[in-house]
Amino acid sequence: MCTKNYDVNVLNNQAILMDKIVIYDTNNLKLYLKDIKILGVCDNLNIKYIHVDPDRLHYDAEIVLGKLRINALYDFDIRVLVPLANKGLVTIKLINDTLLKVNLDLKVATKNEKKEIYASKVKTNINITGMEYVFDESEKELVQLHQAIKSVVDSNTEDIINTVKAAIEEKLSQIIIYVFNTISHSSYEKLFSENA
Repeated sequence: MCTKNYDVNVLNNQAILMDKIVIYDTNNLKLYLKDIKILGVCDNLNIKYIHVDPDRLHYDAEIVLGKLRINALYDFDIRVLVPLANKGLVTIKLINDTLLKVNLDLKVATKNEKKEIYASKVKTNINITGMEYVFDESEKELVQLHQAIKSVVDSNTEDIINTVKAAIEEKLSQIIIYVFNTISHSSYEKLFSENA
């Protein structure tokens, strides 16, 4: 995932790309992140442990991803007395190192009398304890709008973190399944032999 191996090139310039995260979508409040780039995934990647259970065809891993940064376009629309709406750039920095826990279930299939293994289910959990965010404030006439957005974000930080966290976990699960299945053209014996 964090290499220049073009067979599994899932990170574009070492970034995870996502189209959109819907944070709020109500009649009075809409807040979306679009064209998302998650940076820093490979900067300080450290595998704490990997545990393999060959009887259950299961992997558990803990990986420290370091401090992630998210660059995105925000799309904000709030209706109080008058509607306020804008689109612009936002940078989100996670305060602490991000711990990623991965539970990977595998399946075995037999093709041409040879056992092959593939990832069938992944559960990821990332630990996000806090975030800082900065809006592109080059347009001075948007100061009031940015204050309104900051008010919404500051009073709902936990909900926003949980929404962003769930979207990132889903994307990481997709990447892990893709990477494992792409590189595991290996047979069952290669991954779970007595000598492995």
